[in-house]
Amino acid sequence: MQGLHTHKIAAFFPPPEFLSMPAAGVDISDTSIKYLDAAYTPAGLVPGMFDSVRLGKGIVENGVVQDVTGLSEALNELHEKHARTFVNASLPEELVYLYTLEVPTTHKDKDILQVIEFSLSEHAPILADNAVFNYDILRRRGPVTDISVTVFPRDIIDGYKEAFEQSGFRVKGFELEAQSIARSIVPVTSDGVSMIIDFGRTRTGITIALGQIPLFSTTVKVGGNALTEAIMKHYNVSEEEADDIKRQQGIAECEDSALQDILMETVTMLVKEIQRHYHYWDTRRDEEGNRIAGIKNIFLCGGAVGLKGLPEQVSSTLQVPVHVADVWGNMFSTDKHIPKIPRVISWQAATTAGLILRDVM
Repeated sequence: MQGLHTHKIAAFFPPPEFLSMPAAGVDISDTSIKYLDAAYTPAGLVPGMFDSVRLGKGIVENGVVQDVTGLSEALNELHEKHARTFVNASLPEELVYLYTLEVPTTHKDKDILQVIEFSLSEHAPILADNAVFNYDILRRRGPVTDISVTVFPRDIIDGYKEAFEQSGFRVKGFELEAQSIARSIVPVTSDGVSMIIDFGRTRTGITIALGQIPLFSTTVKVGGNALTEAIMKHYNVSEEEADDIKRQQGIAECEDSALQDILMETVTMLVKEIQRHYHYWDTRRDEEGNRIAGIKNIFLCGGAVGLKGLPEQVSSTLQVPVHVADVWGNMFSTDKHIPKIPRVISWQAATTAGLILRDVM
């Protein structure tokens, strides 16, 4: 809670920018790099510039950097456009392992790290000398503390580190993309279990979080590109025009039955994946057979989440409240400040917003 307290104080007494400018957030996927910076103001931590560059095919594949030079050149393009030097960066889910452990509440940090080291071979098929890991405390239950463990392959991180070093950016920290998203869109007051759906261009991330800490994260190869390409082909329109059609008609008001069938095919695939993970987590039992706390809310974010009718489709299938994410909710109040970044664009910025908040929460 200390970080949150500092965040609130900074909102009332904004420090000089050169003294405590928060690190910008940089989110790298197979197809693009997204960048967001922010500044302390009386209204809160207000986003400044949101930018993105497309990545050429083969530079990053399934989360692995294949072309360090190509990635560093794309990062340098952003670095030259924006004044920030320090950044926090996300790592994709594809090659990261996330699991939970119970440790004695009396354990100090070094003891917990030792327990994690002994547990690696059970939970993550990564050689110990190639493993980089961290943990978050989920909750304390008397003599037992539940922790969430994140394990990264060192050689995968090295590819990203090298690209950043060559670009001019200086990385303060790397973290799992799902951690950033949960910090951004799950309200700080939430202490229940949520499901987060990050509906992106080429893939969809599904995360289960307790409060703002991920318990589980996976990626499915269903993305919004399939919808965009179907509309472009059907109407012979540009990508931008296809995106407008998705937002204005989507699956809710599509008047062309043939196109609606095509769109529903992709949406149905996505909803089935969401449903599968939802039912698994919502019906779990502990060792005594008691039902573990179920999923209270589903949050949607990502560049493809603007498809009209998608939230209603997910909600009607699962019979649980579905919210299109308020990406800025943990940074500032829209009662005090209206962001320059349009809401439809903000859904792409969930990861980068969470990376900025990493320094203050």
